[in-house]
Amino acid sequence: MTRRLRASIPSWSSSSIEVTPLLRYIVLPLLVSSTSLTLAIILGLLQGDRTYIDRLVAWIVSYATPALTWIYITKPKRSIKYEEVFILVAISWLTVPLSSAIPISYTYGLPLIDAWFEAISGYTTTGLTVFNGDISPEAGIYIPSVEEAPLVLLWWRAVNQWLGGFGIVVFFYTLARLGGLPAHLVGLAEGRFERLEPSIARSIRALMEVYIGITLLSFIVINATGMPAPDALYHTLTGVATGGFSTHSNSIGYYTTRAIWIATMLAMALGAFNFADTYRFFTRARGRYSGEVPFFLLLAVILSGILILVTYPYYESILEDPLPHIYNLFSAISGTGFGVADISEMPDTYKAVIVIAMMIGGSVLSTTGGVKVFRVMTMVFGIKLLVRETIYVAGLVVPRRAWGQKITESDIQRAFVIISLFTLTLLGGTLALLTVLPGVDFIDALFEAQSALCTVGLSVGITSASLPLQAKLILMILMTLGRLEVIGFLYAVSATRKLVSETRARRILPSQEKWIIKKPTIS
Repeated sequence: MTRRLRASIPSWSSSSIEVTPLLRYIVLPLLVSSTSLTLAIILGLLQGDRTYIDRLVAWIVSYATPALTWIYITKPKRSIKYEEVFILVAISWLTVPLSSAIPISYTYGLPLIDAWFEAISGYTTTGLTVFNGDISPEAGIYIPSVEEAPLVLLWWRAVNQWLGGFGIVVFFYTLARLGGLPAHLVGLAEGRFERLEPSIARSIRALMEVYIGITLLSFIVINATGMPAPDALYHTLTGVATGGFSTHSNSIGYYTTRAIWIATMLAMALGAFNFADTYRFFTRARGRYSGEVPFFLLLAVILSGILILVTYPYYESILEDPLPHIYNLFSAISGTGFGVADISEMPDTYKAVIVIAMMIGGSVLSTTGGVKVFRVMTMVFGIKLLVRETIYVAGLVVPRRAWGQKITESDIQRAFVIISLFTLTLLGGTLALLTVLPGVDFIDALFEAQSALCTVGLSVGITSASLPLQAKLILMILMTLGRLEVIGFLYAVSATRKLVSETRARRILPSQEKWIIKKPTIS
């Protein structure tokens, strides 16, 4: 693998500028932004939209030219450090949406905060949108509904979600091609990674092939159910990415054909399932299945039953046609955000069950948000283990396997930490929304905060262009934190402090070095 990776690194001339890896790769967000704009322009042109193409092309050139030039004229002094990858990933999730929003804001005359909101919602695969045909209070500018928006702008939203859905793998693959990426850091933001092939580079390519493959499969199925090809492609990109952007204000509810609903549920499921399981299923590759898919489907069935049970006393018509409500719940647990029934009109018990479903999310190696099914499985196993070890005699040997998976103490600890961080962040976000939106009910604020944090996109009607600046910023922060499971940014902060400490230590005068106790390094 090392030989193959080295062969992929471009050969630099002797006149190349040597810089730190972090400084060299800092321009990658510009390349991601220019890529999304390029794809959006191509898709828009195919539908005949030529408005402002020259302006957007100018922005692409202004982004890609300096970024590619910088990559070409520089070379890394050394391999990228473990801590630097954490920092680079966090910086990228902060800068990519902003750099992508600036051209859209200036080209279409939208307030930057609204274009930025839409970019964050896109790249984090959330799906909350301010494109609802209302006035933005920051600038007094009318924000069009999705039906009124230019086609290139709509495709920009879809492409952002598709790239963001599995963008971490693409991002790490780019780093590997540019040179020097530690293998164990791949899939960092998803919290877990499995080798599908002997080498990391081939494993990443395999995951990318799975992503493209399920995208093509979903498009064929959705288009075959009667949805027009442009809409089918759009909802395929946002469905497989579990993002939920749509070309219609009432989302998939615009279509009354039940076959379309089922087809889009398939796209959501493929995006939420563990990609390693999908790869093994289609290629018959060796390896143990994660057990997440059956557990995910079991949870979906259980929560659907609970949703109907607790809603029926307040909304009797739910039994007449339960499919729209089951669809909403499946959209929530898969972290997608497509909807076919108006949640804002539902009882509080209905919203509460959806909030629980949004927290769960899909598999760890997927495009979805939330705490992930594997961690729910691990938490259930951890509780069972604690009870058994407490009740039974000391020294009882308890098997450390559940659902076909080996579960370690580290897995249990991480699961409880991630779930706790999500819960605390959710409460903080809910209180913040209640503070800036005093007329909003608690359950509605909780619902909207959960939808943003777990990158789902379902809404009870709070999110709109008319929201005050503070509320938009709160939702933007929640979406960004949720994309890296909150802890990803804590890793970045800790890694930054460690690098700063090491830099300061190297600057100590030689006469003081004898007083430093050096810790052994772990290779």
